[in-house]
Amino acid sequence: MERKSRTTKGIIGAAALFVIASALAAGAAHRKTASQLQPQAAAKPQPQAAAKPQPTAQPQPTAQPQPAAQPKPHVDVVFALDTTGSMGGLIQGAKEKIWSIANHIASGQPTPELRVGLVAYRDRGDAYVTKVYDLTTDLDTVYEHLMSFRAAGGGDEPEHVNKALYDAVHRMRWSQDAMKVIFLVGDAPPHMDYDDGYDYHKIAKEAATREIVINTIRCGNAPETGLVWNEIARAAHGSFASIDQSGGVLAIRTPMDARLAELSGKLAATSIIYGGEDARRRVAHKMAVAAEAPAPAAAERGAYYSKTGGSFDESDALEGLSSGRLPVESLDASKMPAEMRPLSGPERKAYVEKKRAEREEVSKEISELSKKRDAYVKDAAKKAKHEDGFDDTVNKAIERQAKKYHIAY
Repeated sequence: MERKSRTTKGIIGAAALFVIASALAAGAAHRKTASQLQPQAAAKPQPQAAAKPQPTAQPQPTAQPQPAAQPKPHVDVVFALDTTGSMGGLIQGAKEKIWSIANHIASGQPTPELRVGLVAYRDRGDAYVTKVYDLTTDLDTVYEHLMSFRAAGGGDEPEHVNKALYDAVHRMRWSQDAMKVIFLVGDAPPHMDYDDGYDYHKIAKEAATREIVINTIRCGNAPETGLVWNEIARAAHGSFASIDQSGGVLAIRTPMDARLAELSGKLAATSIIYGGEDARRRVAHKMAVAAEAPAPAAAERGAYYSKTGGSFDESDALEGLSSGRLPVESLDASKMPAEMRPLSGPERKAYVEKKRAEREEVSKEISELSKKRDAYVKDAAKKAKHEDGFDDTVNKAIERQAKKYHIAY
């Protein structure tokens, strides 16, 4: 009994110790939790070493996103010109005014990229039925082709208008999203007795389907031509106009022409032709043809290139070099202009910058003189009581139709 009692007492004592330990642990946990929940007593401040003043952080400039360059609107214009014997006055007027028309189109806002194509047409039995020159941005080449046109052939009144219209619609490489315009210019109705598959009714509808506008300009006053020209224009959502048989072009010389023609040459001299001998020969030939242009045409030519960036040829690398898009260090020296070949990299950059500054200066003077010239021409036309001619008619049609493409004049 005594032994059992001692055992029992031992168990009870161990249990008591366990209960006391558990109580102590629980109290400690409670105190810890309370200390976390209650605000801490303020610590007694300790002396601190004086802090060194920190430089004030300067606000860093935030890089502003650059607006994406808006693509230029594109304008494709094809002139289908009757070049038979009765059209001598119109052809001469077109030669005199092609640069004026191009300059006017380029004055739209935003400045469009212009491509021009030509279709010269006559009739069966003549030297040719049609001559087709595809759309191109190279207006010097367009001018050269136009200068080769001569009024000859014909004989009977109708001409092969249907073939000319077909070639203008179907043989040109039209831009997909461009403002697409044809000007059919002539004084005679189409042959409808050839039975060769060409029919202006069908062709005009095809043009409308492809969003190609056909404007018709009748030279003279032939009634049958007027009826057909009106029908074509309506079917292809264009406009009809009638002008004098001679083309009604008013050639006006101005006191600014000589200086503008000189500046046109200076603008060309800012080009940096990058390419082989073929490119250099092509540019030299274009410059020679341009040099033969009458002063008013040369003045308009200079104004056109000034508005469109000053580049006369696709091989002109000035814009690409000055913008950095074409690194000067990566150029093949053999394709550079002779004066650039011996230059070091930094010297080439300086050469490019000099040419760019020259182009800007010349373009600025051309712009200022062109405004004075335009005012002079407008005043002279008003005094002469000049009725609309070929160039005025083309310009007005372009202005009306450009609104749909958000180009303002």
